[in-house]
Amino acid sequence: MTQAVLAMLFTQVVWGIGPVFVRTLGLDLGPANSLIIRYVMVSLAYLPFLMMHGRWRIAREDWPRLLFLGWVGMFGYNIGSVFGFNHATAGLGGLVIGTQPILIALMAALVNREALTGSTIAGLLVAFSGTVMLFWPDLQAGNTDMVKGAVMIFGAGIAWSAYVIAARPLIQRYGAMAITAWSIVLATLPMLLLASPKTPQAFLNMTARNWLEMAYLGGVSTFLASITWNFAAGRLPSALAGVFLYLVPVVAVIADAVLLDEVITVNIVTGGVMVLAGVAIAQAGPALFGKKETA
Repeated sequence: MTQAVLAMLFTQVVWGIGPVFVRTLGLDLGPANSLIIRYVMVSLAYLPFLMMHGRWRIAREDWPRLLFLGWVGMFGYNIGSVFGFNHATAGLGGLVIGTQPILIALMAALVNREALTGSTIAGLLVAFSGTVMLFWPDLQAGNTDMVKGAVMIFGAGIAWSAYVIAARPLIQRYGAMAITAWSIVLATLPMLLLASPKTPQAFLNMTARNWLEMAYLGGVSTFLASITWNFAAGRLPSALAGVFLYLVPVVAVIADAVLLDEVITVNIVTGGVMVLAGVAIAQAGPALFGKKETA
């Protein structure tokens, strides 16, 4: 139990710091170039795993779902994320990412054709109000660039929610590692269409700091943290594992302030608390509204 908790804490801290380096790499190399370089390297690392362990074999009837995971879920998430963080700060973007549990609940209700619970609706309203609070100063000042980034990151959350829901049956059949590897390899293919003559030059001009950030995102955040997440999630109660997700936006805000010297304003604190409260209300459903909730 202790090892699982430590593994989960490690995972959330790693994922919380990730937006900082997504933003800095996107600004240094260009969002498309940073994404292509990172995913080509991660794909090259995953391909031997697929081949050596025979995990490349996927039944014909499962390919449409697998292609959806790679080309819509994984690709859509990364495009929205990397371009979004090119406009929004890592802290604000991290708080927007914090709404993903609600988006997953909404996506599950849509796919399974279930009525939304009262707690989900209440949580959605509170989280939306918190998001407005986060960006209210920018809206008043006419800073549409920051809002544009938030919308892109929110769209990335929608894509990831679709990925989470659609991936479940394939993960049960083939294992988390195989589906993660296939999703990343498939998502890399459309990313290559974003390449330009400047992409090889961006790769050759990467500084030592760029390489360290790329190693963090590709090796630590994408590869290692996925393993520690699966290790912890398989040993902790689902409810407890879900609670740890609240650490990601908190760490993102702190990392943004420490590493990028961004100012933590009253609006960020208030809006962030409201966003996390909304997510908590949505997830705490039965405890708050009773087990027989109705929309």
